[in-house]
Amino acid sequence: MKSLMVIAAVLWSTAASAQYWRALGRGTVGPTEVQTLYGDSVSNKLLAGGTFRHILNTTDTVLAYGQAAWNGTRWDSLATRVQPDGGGELVQQTYWFLRFQNRLYSCGGFGFFDSSGQVNRGLARLDETTHQWEALECLNPNFGGMETLEPRDPQNTLYATGYMGTVCGYPQSCVFRYDGSAFHIWEPFNQIPQGLNDAYVGTVFDFQGKTYMTCSLPDPDGSGFVSFIRWNGNSWEHVPGWNTLSPIKDISIHNDTLYVAGTFSLADGGPGNLVAAFDGENWSDMGGGLSYPPVPMSGAVLDLEWFHDDLLACGRFIKAGNTDCTGIAKWDGHQWCSFAGAIHDEFGNNARITDMAIWRDSLYICGGINSIDGEPMYQVAQWIGGDATGDCSTVGINEVRTHNSTLSVSPLDEPGRWNVQFPKAGNWNVIAYDALGRPVGNWHVNGGQLDIDLGSQIQGLYVLRASLPSGEVGSAKIIQP
Repeated sequence: MKSLMVIAAVLWSTAASAQYWRALGRGTVGPTEVQTLYGDSVSNKLLAGGTFRHILNTTDTVLAYGQAAWNGTRWDSLATRVQPDGGGELVQQTYWFLRFQNRLYSCGGFGFFDSSGQVNRGLARLDETTHQWEALECLNPNFGGMETLEPRDPQNTLYATGYMGTVCGYPQSCVFRYDGSAFHIWEPFNQIPQGLNDAYVGTVFDFQGKTYMTCSLPDPDGSGFVSFIRWNGNSWEHVPGWNTLSPIKDISIHNDTLYVAGTFSLADGGPGNLVAAFDGENWSDMGGGLSYPPVPMSGAVLDLEWFHDDLLACGRFIKAGNTDCTGIAKWDGHQWCSFAGAIHDEFGNNARITDMAIWRDSLYICGGINSIDGEPMYQVAQWIGGDATGDCSTVGINEVRTHNSTLSVSPLDEPGRWNVQFPKAGNWNVIAYDALGRPVGNWHVNGGQLDIDLGSQIQGLYVLRASLPSGEVGSAKIIQP
């Protein structure tokens, strides 16, 4: 009877105080963490990965070794557990899960025994008939460079990436192409200067007919190092406007726009602060981006997800545009908004949110979460706040950061045509927004002025926003007669 009373009290407290989030289970055992989430529509489960060995339900503890599945009411282990081999107690860490050609894959710093009793590490595919993890076409018996599968949101081709390593006996590389039945040497990588011991490739993905690669590698043109380049089918080229070595942590492609997130900033040559949008040639800093003012160099966006047509970002940051937030924010196309609820770690600081997932049309987050609005949350939480929103940034079409730049706009003789004068010559990208914040025109010019045509638009107020790859931004208002 005493146990029932305690459970009832906890449920009442959660319902009374945690208006926006609810806990999933009671966390992990020891100084471990749930670090990644994946909403799997095929198994209809929310998958969790990380550094944990045990994960707790309300009444029992599950031995999971870094991989667990939530069915809506409780945690359980996922298939045959990855586990330490006979050589010693190894740290088990699952980086993430993904589906490729309708099969479930995982990757990370883990090892497991295959069906014949041999050890495989790093890369795994699930046999959903036997519920056994299996190697990808060949055993990977030793920890090496190849421990990630990319992109996390797969396209037609999957890649094994990481530090210099080998799979299936191939010569060492930082990236191998995988087609679902075999690994292949990826020839474009051989065009990169070799010989760097700590060479690294993060993700490889296709966008607008070119293949992009995040990395830490010698520049193919021999002039230092690069962190983001693209393959045009014949040679490597720099991504326009990308002038930083800071890493990209996640990417998302939506409506023919590439969104990138990581640790870059305008101050170190990035096209934005922790997050930016790219149309193939020009960048937008997305309303000033995100930041972590207490220790600017430790700010990071670790994951991007789309939810109800908004772009969600999570990581370590407490500013979204010019509004306060606690590690998660959403971009509606012209301004940032925070989520309701103060998310804290075990020390009472703003928590680092490592990942998000959408499952059963709900948002889930994970990471170093200890409480939300004073209620225990145990590392994984579900958003139950509906349409509730915290503060929204005023940095949007109504108030654009100018970075000391102004635009001069004057009408031309032909109705609806305007001349825009920039404060200096450069590769300017100009977007016109109507009074509702909808883009109605987009122009690019390399110079100091531009003529634009809004003659097809109705009468009313329009806002021009011009930006340089360096992050400098200017704005002006137009009254269309």
